Amino acid sequence: MVNLTDPIVKKFIDNLHKCVERKSKNLSPSTYDTYIMENRVIKIFCENKSLTPRGCAEEMNDRYKTSLSGEDVIRTLKANRLSYQEKRAELIGWATETVEAFAKALESHKQKDYDAYMTLRNKAIQTRDDERYKIQERIACLMFYVRHPELDGGDDAAMLELFGNVYMKHFLYDASDLLKNICTKTKSSGRGEKKDSQQDKIELLENMLNRSDMLLKDLQDEFDSRIKQSRQDELVEFFSRLNSDKYGCILDAVLSVRNGVRQLRKENVQLPPEIGGLFILIDRLAQFIRDSEINPILKPGLIKDVRLDEIESCDYEGSPFLNTTEVKRVKVLSPGWVYKNKDVQIARPRLKEIIGE
Repeated sequence: MVNLTDPIVKKFIDNLHKCVERKSKNLSPSTYDTYIMENRVIKIFCENKSLTPRGCAEEMNDRYKTSLSGEDVIRTLKANRLSYQEKRAELIGWATETVEAFAKALESHKQKDYDAYMTLRNKAIQTRDDERYKIQERIACLMFYVRHPELDGGDDAAMLELFGNVYMKHFLYDASDLLKNICTKTKSSGRGEKKDSQQDKIELLENMLNRSDMLLKDLQDEFDSRIKQSRQDELVEFFSRLNSDKYGCILDAVLSVRNGVRQLRKENVQLPPEIGGLFILIDRLAQFIRDSEINPILKPGLIKDVRLDEIESCDYEGSPFLNTTEVKRVKVLSPGWVYKNKDVQIARPRLKEIIGE
């Protein structure tokens, strides 16, 4: 716990509270609900990074009186590229280490501790596609008040739940600037004191100008990203409807027929020429699905052993699992489908328990 009797720490908390208030005035109410749920889910994982999606849903429902399922949490994680447990744990581990380095520098007021914090803050955690996580700073900000609630200037932690990636990133930068002022203040006296004070004000104004330009650019990038995401959502919705029960699970049917035709050709079965055009159509449909980067998750007809945590994103038909370590043998009735980088699920796999083997 940071020493709250230190006047420098008290001033830091007050200045940080003002930063939160300034940013909260520029937020759009249309984003509140989405960001609040996402941030609360992330905070719960910050408290316990080994938690399962189902466990997170239970905690959300108990703490915030929601009615989420494990699948709802999985969708939230996938939307933020946090669905892989090992990458999520890596990000949370980094955030914990970074926040503790921040607290150490705030406590010591030393340049070397500030430098150690900045080294951690600037470390890039890579996605599986070798891109830097855009949500990285957001996790660190949420971790800030998880690890050190004593630094909350009133309702800062609650207001922070309204922030998305861009405002979280700039909140972290503001906090870093405040910490820098504490750890790198030069002592001066006599005639040089006024000059140093003026120079500090000039540097502060320059930093504010540069930060404003950066914020505008980041907001534009986020807007462009939302447009791109909107187009992706439309594509996902289209293929989701194609594979719905209403339309006879067309994606599953195309895959099944194509695999069946291939098997018949391997066995040199002569197919009637009258239906040759139908098979050409099936091949073209399958090519269209591949070109749209829609891919099956599992192999149809596959028989495999699964545990409870492995079926949380599947439709399972069979007897209930007695515990998290129990293993059941299942058959894949429907492969399930994902879009592009496997973070966006089009349709859930359907599994059926095999009894009596």
